[in-house]
Amino acid sequence: FRRAPTNNLNAYDSFLRGLEYYLHYMKETNTQARQMFEKAIELDPKYAGAYMGLGATYWLEWVLQWSSDSQNLERAFELTQRAIALDDSLSGPHVLLGDLYLAKKQYELAIAELERAIALDPNNAFGYSDLGNILTFAGRPEEAIGLVEKAIRLDPHYPAIWVWMLGHAYRLAGRYGEAIAAQKRA
Repeated sequence: FRRAPTNNLNAYDSFLRGLEYYLHYMKETNTQARQMFEKAIELDPKYAGAYMGLGATYWLEWVLQWSSDSQNLERAFELTQRAIALDDSLSGPHVLLGDLYLAKKQYELAIAELERAIALDPNNAFGYSDLGNILTFAGRPEEAIGLVEKAIRLDPHYPAIWVWMLGHAYRLAGRYGEAIAAQKRA
């Protein structure tokens, strides 16, 4: 059996509410998600998933340029590394850390984190999509295609950005017809 992420049900409830807000990928809901993840941490300061969630809100704010705060990327790094220090067996923080390394163009570190995430949870669709995305940016689009396709197969409710990632990899691999079809789908 998989162990519970926290023994504090109120912290877990706050985490789940934060996740629900986060997955809307909107500035207003990201702020609400941050508040929920902060509450979860307040209720259980050793809750690794809550630190990952909080770090993800800073990453999303940085990547979508909702704020001019130059410290958001560093905050995301610190919180994600704290999550890993608390529980290195969780796949999610390794996925996020890989994305953060991609933002810094540290491709080998990014690839290593995503490979670790997949080793920890071979069914983590985000691990495959994000590893594919990183391999595309690292100049290895042919390898990326199969990974993003696998992510799409694993998650029937995949986000449209994954189809864009697939199209991007096809384009850089010189497979233009498939790239156009994927981008139209996205």
